[in-house]
Amino acid sequence: MTQTPAIELKNVGRRFGALQAVRDVTFDVAMGERRAVLGPNGAGKTTLFNTICGDFPPTAGTIKLFGEDISHLPAHTRARRGIGRTYQQSLLFDGLSVLDNIFVAVRGVKLNRFSFLVPGRSDAHLAHARDVAERVRLTHLLDVNVGDLSHGQRRQLEVGMALAAEPKLLMLDEPAAGLSPVERPELLRLLQNLPRDLTIVLIEHDMDVALPFADLVTVMKDGEVVVSDTPGRIQNDPVVHEIYLGHGGRKH
Repeated sequence: MTQTPAIELKNVGRRFGALQAVRDVTFDVAMGERRAVLGPNGAGKTTLFNTICGDFPPTAGTIKLFGEDISHLPAHTRARRGIGRTYQQSLLFDGLSVLDNIFVAVRGVKLNRFSFLVPGRSDAHLAHARDVAERVRLTHLLDVNVGDLSHGQRRQLEVGMALAAEPKLLMLDEPAAGLSPVERPELLRLLQNLPRDLTIVLIEHDMDVALPFADLVTVMKDGEVVVSDTPGRIQNDPVVHEIYLGHGGRKH
């Protein structure tokens, strides 16, 4: 019996007025899979990402999460169905500590999220926040103000906040953007060490980040899927090289 995919996209499109940003995208992501979606700037990667996460519904096609049609569910409902995500632009609370940021994310999906009660040291949500901090290698920075973190540490925290709700599908929108060559390997190790039962879709434009991480790679151009294959074959695909070279990219 074939296992239900974690995410199923069938003929998904998204139009903004006369602009067709995403067109006829169809692919499945298996449970526990690491999928990278690659493409140059303007390829439609982030629009597709936001359509999956619910920032705006598709104008064509269907999206299923673990077999359930979520095409027109709002973003907060999709989050409760098991989607966690990061954003290209930081949405951290700079005036709070690392631990407080993760705690807010933990509480954000709970029924009592609007409670103003100060958590005690034995509070289960606070304990969970500490566990998440350990998973993203920030235990030594729990009391540090987020505004004082390095860019790489902020990216680690963003992944932690996405993990705080214990998602079944983690969507990462260019998590390595702006990282230095020294910071990128640390983020990659963090992602590679996440449990294999967690399905991850990584949106990237940089092959050096995506290929070592992914089980399968989907390449987009002009809002459409050009090719899906293994990292090794993608790396040597002449069509992929042409896409990157034609958009100011470099051959890997």
